[in-house]
Amino acid sequence: MNTYKLFLVLLMAGLLFHCSPKTMGGLSKEEYNAWKQKKKELTPENYKALLEQNDSLSEENEHLSEKESYLNQVIERKDNEINRLTSQISKIKEEGPKLNSVSNAPDPWDKGVVFRVQLAAFDDFDLRELTENGSDLKIIDQDGYIKYVLGQFRDYEMADKFKKKLRKIGVNEAWIVPYRDGKRVPLKEVLTEVID
Repeated sequence: MNTYKLFLVLLMAGLLFHCSPKTMGGLSKEEYNAWKQKKKELTPENYKALLEQNDSLSEENEHLSEKESYLNQVIERKDNEINRLTSQISKIKEEGPKLNSVSNAPDPWDKGVVFRVQLAAFDDFDLRELTENGSDLKIIDQDGYIKYVLGQFRDYEMADKFKKKLRKIGVNEAWIVPYRDGKRVPLKEVLTEVID
């Protein structure tokens, strides 16, 4: 029994020796001594500044985590919107040939003043496949840009409401572009004709 107790005492002493504060933190003896010296040199003001900086960084980290969570929710909503629009595009592509075969009559929107809302103009991004089969989205190659125009309105106020709705949902560069007899014209040229 005494041998057993002696063995336990020696085992515990060995564990305590090997689990000293110097080795428990994962620091080597040299690192431990260097940090111990730095701790001794630390003034109360420096220690206070370190604690305040730690608190500030913790708050900033929490704020960034909340922002990340919010942005993940935004991304999820946008992904859902993309899926919904992709489904609509597929449906339009399926129904498009039926709509195009119904009428080959001239487009009534090519006569008189028409306001369209231009969504964007890109020189390297092409969405032509989205407008096949009679969509209201028009794609125009002009001046080295691929311009995307959505909607057709005879009334300027209706076009303006549509533009504002597009901006509200995040299409910030939407603006109104007028056409006369199928050709784009400056807004000031036709605005007096349509606004009393």
